[in-house]
Amino acid sequence: MRTSKGSLFLRLAMSTLWLYFLLCLVYGESVRILGFFSYPSVSHQSIFRALWRELSLRGHEVTVITPNPWNDPSLINLTEIDVGFTFDIVAEKNFAGNMGKGKSALSRVIYVHDIAMELTEAEILHENVLKLLTYDEYHFDVILVQSLHPLMYFFGVKFRAPVVGVSSFDIFLEFHDAVGNPTHPIISPEIVYNGFDKELSFVERVKSVLFHIWYRAIYYWHILPEADKVTRKYLGEDVPYLGDVIKNTSMFLVNVNCILHKVRANVPNVIPMSQMHIRKKKPLPKDLQDYLDSSSQGVVYFSLGSNVKSANLSIHLREVIINAFEEIPYNVLWKWESDYLPDCPENVMTRKWLPQQDLLGHPNIKVFITQGGVQSLEEAIANEVPVIGLPFISDQSANVKRMMDRGAGLGLDPNTLTKDDLRNAILEVATNSQYKKQIKKAKSILLDEPLVGVEKAVWWIEYVLRHKGAPHLRSEAADMTFFEYFMVDVLAFLSICVLLASFIFIYSMRVLVKLGLSISESPKQKSA
Repeated sequence: MRTSKGSLFLRLAMSTLWLYFLLCLVYGESVRILGFFSYPSVSHQSIFRALWRELSLRGHEVTVITPNPWNDPSLINLTEIDVGFTFDIVAEKNFAGNMGKGKSALSRVIYVHDIAMELTEAEILHENVLKLLTYDEYHFDVILVQSLHPLMYFFGVKFRAPVVGVSSFDIFLEFHDAVGNPTHPIISPEIVYNGFDKELSFVERVKSVLFHIWYRAIYYWHILPEADKVTRKYLGEDVPYLGDVIKNTSMFLVNVNCILHKVRANVPNVIPMSQMHIRKKKPLPKDLQDYLDSSSQGVVYFSLGSNVKSANLSIHLREVIINAFEEIPYNVLWKWESDYLPDCPENVMTRKWLPQQDLLGHPNIKVFITQGGVQSLEEAIANEVPVIGLPFISDQSANVKRMMDRGAGLGLDPNTLTKDDLRNAILEVATNSQYKKQIKKAKSILLDEPLVGVEKAVWWIEYVLRHKGAPHLRSEAADMTFFEYFMVDVLAFLSICVLLASFIFIYSMRVLVKLGLSISESPKQKSA
């Protein structure tokens, strides 16, 4: 008997519903996820947003505290607590100025600590966040945390659930320490605070070693105890020490890749991620589509991201950029965050916000002038657009330097930039096919993985859910003391042994020499 298409469709539908029911039975109450992604940066939040959206689409019950919510009613399994008021706090604190090249590593560390403490405590006091404190300690089954500051582990203390750290760039030293991940100061120097963007000289190697020592001292003796004090202020004294919760992090999902970052040895529960926010292209708005289509000579796209705004550039730097744009044969699309660009050239179109991934996918984009953030450079690589980097803060210099080393773009210093520098760089990158060739090669390497982006991140989070943590991936190095890890006691013992052996050898030689002299002198005395 031949089965009708309608009957077959009904069977498939019933099978799908039955499979969904079985999955619900398997997971039961064990798919409640809390995410605390507190730092207000659109570019960084884009990493986390893609993650919690996908988790909710897979049927998990997701609650997220974020300054940058989706507000999408179709995501029925997603509850977003909007703490977007923190964007105003960051604006008042002048992030770009305090994290700029002219600032010392000390001032950057203190700035990040102070602003993270203020932001996170303000978010904890939000009325909808405070409601979470009324839940019992077993309410959530996994906690996702933006790994930027220890206080962001607040809900890891509140709820007895495995914690997964997620970072939009490489994690800081204390989080590497938490899982026993190697942090060699020469092979893997800290770049966000130090700004190392090249092979280290001898002086820089000394600075890196001293920074690793100093940073750990200020973190373990000042930053962590302060964060623990705030945690106990709201949760009471009968809670685990914040440092112990961080130390028991099940896994770190870190947005790094082999194109923009140095290759490093990682323990099994530090998972390198990339392309977390890369998505399928969407149609461009008609005005932008028409502008790009009609730009037969090509278009230069200029954006400094969300943390460094073009509208805040100095008048001198703005004029340098404008004068350079006037002398190139291409149209320019500039993300300019205010209503009016003084002396705007005829070949420049400005917009306060632009769909960057969709723009970069247009074939007429010749060059991408960028601040050098990880997310922007990943988008450039994914769309095969060579870059000109104008780095301003944190790891941007190092990222741009890596692109230059690969021949996929050029880097310029905004502090010394001239009109000729920028014009010549644009013409060089736009006309020399080698840059396009090298960025295509970078893309082929970046994409050549069995699992990338959000799919990889979700797989590992569900892995933690399935096993209720990942203690079996934990390195023994995480539980060693400083003296054990660096073998201080062993080296001290061996040093004592060497010194003792040297002393015995020297002493023995002296005795033998004296004995030899006495023997050689004795016949002379007899003959006399």
